[in-house]
Amino acid sequence: MTDTTNELTVHSQYLVKKLSNSKQNLYGTVKFDTVSRKIKSWAKGRTETPKILDIGCSTSISKEYLAATGLEFEYCGADYEAAFQPDIVLDATKLSERKEDLPWRPDVITLLDVLEHLPGKAEAIESTMRQCCEVVAPGGLVLAVVPQLYRLDRLRFGHLHYPEHHVRFTLKEWMNIVEKAADIEEVHGIGYLSVLPYTPMFSPWYKENNRHGKLFHHLRSKTFEWGPLKPAEIGLTRTLGRLPGLRGWCNSTLLVCKAKG
Repeated sequence: MTDTTNELTVHSQYLVKKLSNSKQNLYGTVKFDTVSRKIKSWAKGRTETPKILDIGCSTSISKEYLAATGLEFEYCGADYEAAFQPDIVLDATKLSERKEDLPWRPDVITLLDVLEHLPGKAEAIESTMRQCCEVVAPGGLVLAVVPQLYRLDRLRFGHLHYPEHHVRFTLKEWMNIVEKAADIEEVHGIGYLSVLPYTPMFSPWYKENNRHGKLFHHLRSKTFEWGPLKPAEIGLTRTLGRLPGLRGWCNSTLLVCKAKG
């Protein structure tokens, strides 16, 4: 898609508006610390720089976060929203059809907070993961980050509705779907402090524009962006995120996957 700005088709007005103004934050810092460590561990001993295909890249802020961790890599950002000006405009559910358009065969494919946005729900998630496993280089990684207590998704409260998320799954449900298409080699929880701003959402009277919503926005954008919380959040995630009982009771969870052998 090579449309001019005035001719762009915007699939999700909400996400374009939200992510166009995105900046580095507490959750992003800990998420990319976890992702970077998995890629560094995988790349250890390899002579070539890992080639990363970032599907659902939005503004390609992943590139900034990963570079800040000291990771060396080649990068291609892909998104179906041309408004974000990704390296390639690509629908994740049609990856196999577009693999010849990629600059190279990726060693790592990232789907960071992407799968829950697919309109086809479980079927689309499984299909997309299967296509990623077909496209990634032999022995490569497919890294999927899925929501858990983000907006209390896994609790499925009736008074909460986030229309951009087409599914609200527990970690077990996510794994059951993903395992149909890929081998899950590792599961790691992400974010134990960054989930605390969502506590006002427990109230059945929560709305984005009432006092509960205002408290949530203040906690997330102000209180929990205090600088010293970042190393604390990284430390907690590195420790608690490995524990089986806590890998799904956090902001989100990283599924480290490979193509089925």
